[in-house]
Amino acid sequence: MRISIRNNSSYIIEFDQLIVSGREAAGGYAFSFTLRGSRPACSAPVSIFDISLSLSLSDPVRPLLNAVPSSTQVVQCHSFANNSEQIHFECVLTKGQVNAIEDYRLEGDLKLNVGLRALTTSSDGLLTSFDVADVVVPREHWLNALKSAGFRQTLLFEVPFPYVSEELTGIISKAQEFIETGHYKDAVMQCRHIIEQIEKVRDDKKQSSAANAKAHSKERQDMSSIERLLSLREQLKNVCQLGAHGSEHFTRSQAKVVLVMTMALLAEPTVGFAALIDEDINMENVE
Repeated sequence: MRISIRNNSSYIIEFDQLIVSGREAAGGYAFSFTLRGSRPACSAPVSIFDISLSLSLSDPVRPLLNAVPSSTQVVQCHSFANNSEQIHFECVLTKGQVNAIEDYRLEGDLKLNVGLRALTTSSDGLLTSFDVADVVVPREHWLNALKSAGFRQTLLFEVPFPYVSEELTGIISKAQEFIETGHYKDAVMQCRHIIEQIEKVRDDKKQSSAANAKAHSKERQDMSSIERLLSLREQLKNVCQLGAHGSEHFTRSQAKVVLVMTMALLAEPTVGFAALIDEDINMENVE
């Protein structure tokens, strides 16, 4: 990466690193972008101000952020060099923007198109500087920034479901965390654990297997809606089985689909955990 600020075609600062970090924000996810580089000695004083950064997804270029102002208001260039020059930018991204980044990034590094704009003033007068470069943010660095911003703590989809046990909640959270840290096969395996937990509590594993067998027999046309949902749950569990065995790999989008299908199906009272909560409430009323 090479991106610079110039004054009358002369390099004033040249940056060769982009560091990304994250932190939690109200209603979104805060990210800091730090440009690091070096500044040679200037033969005459130069002031740099009104510095802004624009970010786009690259290949193809799609705008993400436009003219993010720097927290560094003025940079003074003197007769001595600085090999550790830093300029900071901070912004807040919405969940939709982060999801768009993740859909674009898939399982690899984050490729950005970065634009750096500034004004310079010197004996040559007031001048504008603009430069653009493609930057690659390593996958692990971006995932760490996402984690620090709290993105993995927010469900990527909204499915209404009742209160469940802490153990089941932990499995659901783990599945989501695996997706956000790029461990898609492990996320799918957690979905199987979720289904197995429900089977254990409902004690309907045999009914589920029988319904799935019936779905592949001549009797399938006579199946009730509950039998069909039990069969669907069994087939979903079979998909999740690939998360534990063999060399099968899952993409991010596939892992998301498996998780959202698991949550949506199990939120249905007749085959999921909603009915269990109702039964607990009824038992409390009887007592």
